[in-house]
Amino acid sequence: MKHIRHTTILVLFFVASSITTHATILPIGQAVNYSTFLYVRDITSSIDHVYFATESGIIRYDKNDQKWEDPLTGADGIDDEDIRQIWVDLFDDRLFAKTGQGLFELDLLFQSWFPISELPRFETQGRHIPPPEMMYPPPGYNYFAGGRLVDPTGRFFLLSDIVDDNAGRFWLGTRGYGVGYANSTSQQIEMMPFGLLQRRVNAIFEDSGSLWVSGAIVNEFRTGLTIFDPDNNEFRYLESGIDPRFPAYDINCLNGDDTYIYMGTPYGLLVMGRESEQIEYTLDKRSGLIDENIISLALVGDSLFAGTADGLFLLRQNSDTSWFVQPDQFIDRIVFDLEQVDSTLWIGTSNGAYRLKLHSGRLQRFQDPDLITIGNVYDIEHYGDQLWFATDVSLMKLELKTGKTQSYPMATQRLEPRTLAVNDTAAFVGSDKGITVLLHSRPVPITFDYTTADGLPSNYVYSLRLDGDILWIGSDKGLTRFWWNHPDRKE
Repeated sequence: MKHIRHTTILVLFFVASSITTHATILPIGQAVNYSTFLYVRDITSSIDHVYFATESGIIRYDKNDQKWEDPLTGADGIDDEDIRQIWVDLFDDRLFAKTGQGLFELDLLFQSWFPISELPRFETQGRHIPPPEMMYPPPGYNYFAGGRLVDPTGRFFLLSDIVDDNAGRFWLGTRGYGVGYANSTSQQIEMMPFGLLQRRVNAIFEDSGSLWVSGAIVNEFRTGLTIFDPDNNEFRYLESGIDPRFPAYDINCLNGDDTYIYMGTPYGLLVMGRESEQIEYTLDKRSGLIDENIISLALVGDSLFAGTADGLFLLRQNSDTSWFVQPDQFIDRIVFDLEQVDSTLWIGTSNGAYRLKLHSGRLQRFQDPDLITIGNVYDIEHYGDQLWFATDVSLMKLELKTGKTQSYPMATQRLEPRTLAVNDTAAFVGSDKGITVLLHSRPVPITFDYTTADGLPSNYVYSLRLDGDILWIGSDKGLTRFWWNHPDRKE
């Protein structure tokens, strides 16, 4: 008996150690991934929630509070893109998923998936039903028997699944148009937008608490701008490719003021009116741009600077809303980034860093003592009295008051750093190897990495936006809300 007791204690010790280690590697809530949840494979319902299995993971809606909850993405143990069927019990105590690798159950305590051999017996809420012969779509839409929904532009989308929750509602999933619901009596359809229009996020622009998100088009049927309200978990879309004035272009960068939203594309600048939400101006070669591939934008008063793959342009708007293009600068140089600091515009290029005095128009090349900024300067970020540069060689910090510089070579080799975010504690560099974090405020600065092992959907990072404890990460697989200083992390 004594021997059995010791063995039991030893087993429990190893189990507890395993759980603790797992929870430390992936802290709960560290990464929440938003992607294109437009293609629905399966639906399941509990008493309080409805779950949708999409091609980018599981999303969940609270039926009582009538609001979206965080998507169930970023958890360890399962491939979000491979979830084919889902089941939930009556009270959301157990959630199951089927992938190409087999069956899994979600561990609610540690928010991780573990494999199971078979689906257990449990009580469910609702049932799958075939598409009704008649349903009543939103104004401007049409519905045809067999489950075909036609939007106001004439595009049609098939219903992929319908669940009757036995509580008065049908929950609908489509192939390409997301999810919706209908009253089971009136059968009036309401669409429920959630997630991104496009997966790849090149640009994140923050505006009055909302995030405007867009990027390159990679095999998407619906394209354009996604407007995301993180506080309320609500999404709104401004689609491109429908109106000829708003073509379905890749969007490299975004900026905005009280009147307009500016979109830099490979084919020039698109200017959208805030009130009209329509493209009101287009600047391209016909307007005088020598190079249309706009990579970076900076607003300075009533002027807009545009960095391109072949020069820098100053675009000024005057009182009669016409546009003028001044002669270009930096011929044969890629202008990666523009950052205003007081009366100076800092310019990161493929041939070093420059500063433009806005009042005098004087342009100077910046050269640090260690020659860190003589090659590609991909991103420049201003925080407090510091200016940070992401280059081929390393990170560099410039003290604006003293002119003192300090370089921070990366601990691991990164290929083409694309984006940078900084605060008083840390600097974050995004690349095609994930994110490298520099804790620069420590007496001895340290670096470490965030990758798919930390819940990111991809290591290909294109854009960053820092908001306190939250780092918004744009990658080729969507937008990630990352709790970068989670208290359960060892760093």
